[in-house]
Amino acid sequence: MTLANKPEAKPLRSDTKGERTRSAILAAAEAQFARRGYAATRLDDVAAELDMTGAALFYYFRDKGALYDAMMEHAFGTLAARLGEALSAPTSITERIERAVEAWVDTVLARPALARLILRHIADAEQHPTKRVYPSSDTFFRVAWPFFETAKKSGEIKPLHANPYHVASAVIGSTIFYAAALAPLVPSGDFDPLSSDEIAAHKRDALHTARHFLGMRPATKKGETRPSKSARKTARAR
Repeated sequence: MTLANKPEAKPLRSDTKGERTRSAILAAAEAQFARRGYAATRLDDVAAELDMTGAALFYYFRDKGALYDAMMEHAFGTLAARLGEALSAPTSITERIERAVEAWVDTVLARPALARLILRHIADAEQHPTKRVYPSSDTFFRVAWPFFETAKKSGEIKPLHANPYHVASAVIGSTIFYAAALAPLVPSGDFDPLSSDEIAAHKRDALHTARHFLGMRPATKKGETRPSKSARKTARAR
């Protein structure tokens, strides 16, 4: 039977066992796709990790494309929610941008498989079902773009470039590289990119990059006062 002729997956059972099985499949798929990429991963690899048969896996997902899309949606769901929450917070635009940068760094460095999935997704772009990172990722960009334009018109940001993709490339790209590629490239030693101190340093760098590309001053949190001009000069000189 060809994939095109396979019946649609049956509706997920509402019982807890079915939900647990589906979650286990998504977790196993995340590990396999992050390790091998879309093209090289077989459904049998995912099923074998769970001691399942291929037929049992097809009960939940009709083919590899459906499993991949569901896995990516599941893997990036928390990140999307945190970014959406940061950008919709009842604070200044500057603070919302900084919260979004912090949410991005915190989430990806707490779950480095996300960075590996993105790199694999890019490498296999011509072979997997969609070219989006996850099926509903367009929703985030539809929200982020007008947010960027509003911030420009209000004068809260004075970006170096006319669209947000440059800052997105600088911040997103650096964190993906930091989480997924840095450790194998540096000589073995005392440097641990996922230690709390190094993560804090990377977060500061990401915020500095966003502020530079967007032409914005650091947000002043409630109860804080902005350092004087002379104090900022002294800090930069150190």
